[in-house]
Amino acid sequence: MIFRDVYEPLTIEELISQSVPCTMKNLNHELGIADYMWFACDGHRIQVERKQIDEVLTNMDSVEELLSRELSNGIEETILLIEGDCEPIPGIRFATQSWKLARGGKVMVPSHKYNVSYKGYQAWLYQLDKAGVTIVRTAHYLATAITLVAMYESSQNPAHQTLRRYIKNKITIKDSNPHVITLMGIKGGGCGEEIAKALIDRYGTAHYTLTQNVDDLAETLVGDKRLGQVRARKLLKAFGRNV
Repeated sequence: MIFRDVYEPLTIEELISQSVPCTMKNLNHELGIADYMWFACDGHRIQVERKQIDEVLTNMDSVEELLSRELSNGIEETILLIEGDCEPIPGIRFATQSWKLARGGKVMVPSHKYNVSYKGYQAWLYQLDKAGVTIVRTAHYLATAITLVAMYESSQNPAHQTLRRYIKNKITIKDSNPHVITLMGIKGGGCGEEIAKALIDRYGTAHYTLTQNVDDLAETLVGDKRLGQVRARKLLKAFGRNV
């Protein structure tokens, strides 16, 4: 039996149900589980978070925060399934082109362009894998349904001697400071985890941090270096301050 979240497309459930029983359950909001979940034949649980490529490229920080919560929910195995594809735009360092299925479902066609480094995107996927998140890619919802069935059926086969060994060790996710997350979530603020933690260690709250003047903010020590005027001004401008 595969459980799917209430907000996942009925179309995918209908496709899965042709091969494997599939039923709807409020996984996300009631249980804090990813979009799909099932039990392997040895009893361990597998959860799959499905994201379309445009959702990932739009806000990788948000996806990472979601995965962080899911890694902490006690489920033994976590998979990020990315639906759709992307490629670097030649000659532009920080730009990535996503692709989508054309109307009629015959070919993949160019979709949106994002101000995201393709190199950075691949590095992010690599780091997720190291953190214990398996990355699976599919082209579209039909491929997603087939892939979910394939993974489910494989996990039900006790003849696989690697069934226990293939479960990756997961990193321990520490409780996230909501003020750190708030600073990291300011779009265009350029505030990564290290900078956000340094600012909150100094000022205590996100609100107090964002009410500081540029000069004071710039003096914040991030590691062995100061934040600097450029980064301080960028953060405050992204928040909406006229500085």
